Amino acid sequence: MDEFSIKLATTQNGKFSYLKLLQVAYDEKQNLCELTFLYPESVAQIDEQTRAEVQKFASENLKIHAAVKVKFKKSFLDERLLKNQIIGFFKQNYKSISSQLSEKQIEVFKENDNIKIVLHMCKEVQQMFDNTFAKKQLLGELEDNFIANFDIQVVQDETFKISSKIPDVPIKVQPKRVVRYQVEPIKKLFGKDISPNPELIKNNSAPKSDVILFGKISNVQKKTFTAKSGKRKGEEKTYYTFNLNDGSQIECVYFCTKSNEKKCEALADGMPFLCLGNLKMGLTDKLTYYISAMTYAQLKTQPQEEEPEQEIERAGVVPIEDYFEHKQENIFVKEPVYKEPVSSRNIVVYDLETTGLDPETCDIIEIGAIKIEKGRITKKFATFVNPGKHIPDEASAINHITDDMVAGSPKIEDVIVDFYKFCEGCIISGYNNNNFDNNFLKKAYQKAGLKFNVESLDVMLLARGGRIKTTNFKLTTVAAALGIELSNAHRAYNDAFATAKVLLKLNEIS
Repeated sequence: MDEFSIKLATTQNGKFSYLKLLQVAYDEKQNLCELTFLYPESVAQIDEQTRAEVQKFASENLKIHAAVKVKFKKSFLDERLLKNQIIGFFKQNYKSISSQLSEKQIEVFKENDNIKIVLHMCKEVQQMFDNTFAKKQLLGELEDNFIANFDIQVVQDETFKISSKIPDVPIKVQPKRVVRYQVEPIKKLFGKDISPNPELIKNNSAPKSDVILFGKISNVQKKTFTAKSGKRKGEEKTYYTFNLNDGSQIECVYFCTKSNEKKCEALADGMPFLCLGNLKMGLTDKLTYYISAMTYAQLKTQPQEEEPEQEIERAGVVPIEDYFEHKQENIFVKEPVYKEPVSSRNIVVYDLETTGLDPETCDIIEIGAIKIEKGRITKKFATFVNPGKHIPDEASAINHITDDMVAGSPKIEDVIVDFYKFCEGCIISGYNNNNFDNNFLKKAYQKAGLKFNVESLDVMLLARGGRIKTTNFKLTTVAAALGIELSNAHRAYNDAFATAKVLLKLNEIS
């Protein structure tokens, strides 16, 4: 509850505690702030004296430079209104459930100000309901729009079986032609072996990981800096800057280890190098190539276009739902201010549940994901995946996913195409995803003939670098330290949702 509502509820010994602030609207043209209050069905009407007192209180305590007007609305606990509110909630937030829910499946039991809602659902729809935050959000929706004590129960009822399939909408994954050189490695300078052949510099204009480029170096400069933190605090360290040019040019940085200092002293303008590194925004807000490996090489052939990937066109199997965070817009609460990359980029935060730890021998059985567009959570992706074989008991003991739960779910080769499309143009993120989830995702992409060529952001690494007082860096612990609720952990959508909230909070406070 905001400070204004608390003050209203406690003023004059709680005289107005029965009122609930329903809506705040600001008309910029009229410079008018309009407050709408709910009052209980048991109250006949708001008398003129109460209207005047609340108007005076709002005018004196609402700290804005605008005229203030108060309105009052009775909280009618009418069965039809309640059912309409529930149906509208699912249509707005959970389309896959709303398509399987009608008024006939909703029962309303009223006893004074206590309302019991019973939802009749078949097994599959009940599982969708249980695997989301729908119950908590629906309770919030009802409590914000009515004055009553609500209880929601779900009854499994097979008379309401799923009546229709997901619409047969074609999905096209557009192939990308990648122009590459053919080069011949001659001698490795440092780092690991580099393959395949490099891309053109001009075709890389955004941050990306594990990029292979080729060109001649120029303007080589050896520089030093003093470490300001860590075990080597105060120690002078070496790094090199230079340009890499293949007709187009990009600025490069290599933070040199002591073991490689002598090797790097041989760097000279005009030398051709095959390089591996990450493209990031540098200190001057310019795309910079941070190098991890270099091999002296020579050009064999001019750039060639790779054969395009086969276009995939098929019906979607996973419904993509719009996300609506159930909270009233509140002029009393300051909106968070986000930094890069959250402020300007789209990010998909995802989590997987699997049958084990090895991506070569184990399978994905659930994918949950949240899309963040420039700091706002906008869409959600959640599905079970049928692995086509028995889920080991030790896996079920952790994620509570059983063979029966995935029996009617799509195969990974279909799900992964939908997820690929969902992530298109986005940074992918997760909790410890660099060490675990990305390995499974990459394997699934490869099996479907898709390229795993994405920028990745690991929230666990952000948490470790953040100013959080915590005993460990498990997701549940970090979420709790930041005041973020994580219920039903080790389920893909719930973990992904909590990770998205942690990412936003870390970005906000960093």
